Amino acid sequence: MNEPLELMQIDHTLADVIVVDEIDREPIGRPWLTLAIDVATRTVPGFHLSLEAPCATSVALALSMAVLPKERLLATLGVDLTWPCYGLPQRVHLDNAHEFRSKALKHGCQEYGIEICYRPPGQPHFGGHIERLIGTMMGEVHLLPGTTFSSVADRGNYKSTNAAVMTMRELEAWLAVQIAGVYHVRPHRGLGKPPQEAWFHAMKSRAPLRLPLNQQQFYIDFLPYKPRTVRRDGIRMFNIFYWTDSLTTLLHQANRSCAVHYTAQNLTFR
Repeated sequence: MNEPLELMQIDHTLADVIVVDEIDREPIGRPWLTLAIDVATRTVPGFHLSLEAPCATSVALALSMAVLPKERLLATLGVDLTWPCYGLPQRVHLDNAHEFRSKALKHGCQEYGIEICYRPPGQPHFGGHIERLIGTMMGEVHLLPGTTFSSVADRGNYKSTNAAVMTMRELEAWLAVQIAGVYHVRPHRGLGKPPQEAWFHAMKSRAPLRLPLNQQQFYIDFLPYKPRTVRRDGIRMFNIFYWTDSLTTLLHQANRSCAVHYTAQNLTFR
């Protein structure tokens, strides 16, 4: 791959560290980390951290971060660094996990002209770049308090639960610093230069970045959805009735069907 955003690989891993809750600072478990890598430049355009097992929403959030500019996110995390990698990829390379086969992901990629390539069974080298990135990130995670290391033998007598001190928010900020402030500016063995330098150099000679016209809509388009009909008492979803004044217009139309995009925390009508 010679151009930035020509091919992006995405995968998940259970992070080798235990996090604590925001209030009592008690251990709450190991989070899942979803990572994306731009194969041409080895830059990391996005990630997502969650205590829930990988799902369509994890993919949507990681892809949204990868595609969109990150100034607002970095400011929210209190991270003062440059993270220039963003834009719509031409192709995404995925394994055959259930969340990568979702209708929502296929719909979103079709909507924005992104080709999906699935890893052929029994050929792990097709995902080599993202696998090596995960290994690199977990190597750094092993230096954090509360790490579980990569095996029981490596952990030895270390009490991961007792040593855990980082919240999800703090781990997310640490990951942003580790990616944008360390990994991106450190020489990459496969490139012979830092990934960020490779990104800047390649961007000088390529066409302008493709970006979604509406950032919020881009995120919504990748969320799982179900077809529903608007009734006078609202929309029924997961045995709960939902209502918002914006549904009134649909009540007076001949076709009252709509696609309801949802996450575990929210419900968005389209």
